[in-house]
Amino acid sequence: MNGQIPDPSRLTDIAAIESLAVAYAYAVDDRDWSRWEALFDPDGFVDYRAAGGIAGTPSEVAAWMPGAMSVFTFCQHSISTHEITFAADDRASGRVHVFNRNGVEWEGTPEIMDVGAIYQDEYRRAGDRWVIHRRQEQTLYVTGGKFADLVRSMATLPTST
Repeated sequence: MNGQIPDPSRLTDIAAIESLAVAYAYAVDDRDWSRWEALFDPDGFVDYRAAGGIAGTPSEVAAWMPGAMSVFTFCQHSISTHEITFAADDRASGRVHVFNRNGVEWEGTPEIMDVGAIYQDEYRRAGDRWVIHRRQEQTLYVTGGKFADLVRSMATLPTST
């Protein structure tokens, strides 16, 4: 929107989509995979391959998440700098910065692994709420100890120029 004042009716949509992003972060941190899946369009697509994960429908990824996230002793997702562009009354795209701090016990040693990423999103209005139709994680960096080294080896991180 580049600083333009949105139509007052659009402010409710912006707040709902921003709330959706916050709900997503807490669903992951709380390991509430039913809540996580309900934030998505059932016909949607989630792509975590850039972080060394999988891609698939929300139900496929929700089934994968408990095992994938079980290695972490805690997760803390922080989201910011949310940009939303509306394509129609019921369609929008967006991107949001993510900082994700994770605790992990790896090879008997406690470690902290930090991930910086951008979620590239498409949103759909479903009745009286917005859902994530498509989310693609663009992982920018992974830092930490030996576990972070393992994740970096599976991730497709940008190369330095």
